[in-house]
Amino acid sequence: MPVYNGAAFLEETLESLRNQDFEDYEILCIDDCSTDHSARLLAQYAEKDGRFRYFKTPENLGIVPKVMNFAAPLVRGDYFAYTSQDDLYSKDWLNSLYQRAQVTKADAVLPDVEFFFAGRADNHRIVGLNGDRSAILSGRDAFVASLDWRIAGNALWKSAFLKEIGFQDFGMFADEYTVRSFFLACDTVAFCDGVFFYRQDNPDAITKKVSAKTLDAVHNTFMLWRLAKENSFDETICGPMAYKTLKSLIRAYALIFRTPQLQPYIYKCDAVFEALQSDGFRASLAAGLRSDKGFPLRFVYLRAQSSKKYLLAVARVKAVFGAVMHGKRRRG
Repeated sequence: MPVYNGAAFLEETLESLRNQDFEDYEILCIDDCSTDHSARLLAQYAEKDGRFRYFKTPENLGIVPKVMNFAAPLVRGDYFAYTSQDDLYSKDWLNSLYQRAQVTKADAVLPDVEFFFAGRADNHRIVGLNGDRSAILSGRDAFVASLDWRIAGNALWKSAFLKEIGFQDFGMFADEYTVRSFFLACDTVAFCDGVFFYRQDNPDAITKKVSAKTLDAVHNTFMLWRLAKENSFDETICGPMAYKTLKSLIRAYALIFRTPQLQPYIYKCDAVFEALQSDGFRASLAAGLRSDKGFPLRFVYLRAQSSKKYLLAVARVKAVFGAVMHGKRRRG
């Protein structure tokens, strides 16, 4: 569990972990040089419960993937699961994951994942594969299902994946890339009925704040397209990923135009634009646009892919439209 300035929800998360009905586990609590009292809380839990092990990075590593790679040599079990500093779990979460792994011999086991807002009864929940917890997927099928979030990546994984493959650390969202690469390394992926409550109502979560790291999402989407391409998926998979990448790039430029403090980081988007200038990406994009039968302006995206001037013009229009809509929401 990587931790950075997470004191607001941290104790609730630690208690949820402490109250698991599975006994044979340990929690690696990795403090990434917090400046609040997170470190004190972690040390207190490590002192009163031997299953909690407290470590501190030598310097602020800044993103989850780097902290996970720091933790990899410290892992002693046959399996590992990653959690954020504010998530919660059903009491049987770990037990359900482990028992299902033993029965199925799967390389990864996924719990139900609820997008958690405290006090709400209508939280969306991902259950098995389209509601079927008995499903057993190949790694390739799991990869495909994860791209549109039919399944999440909050799995119990064999520890060998962390130790031998590790987390890519090219940006804030590289953990999302990494779990997809883990799926591709799996022979089989199974499901269980434990529940992972993926908190969505933490206003201080790093993914909720607009910063230079927000722009990492564009590169991550491009990397997922490239991962699919490198693993010989056809254009029914690569096409929509290319389309998503270009739309993500336009949104990122629009965000920069609306947010002056992001202007110094426009180079992140420029680098992705250059990466899109290949025949392979253009072919995927064309295929993705053909698959979007409801989209009448395909030429806009095809031209934006090859002309930076045109792409920036589209992004500026989107920025203005976004600012107008934001103003209407605030007045409403």
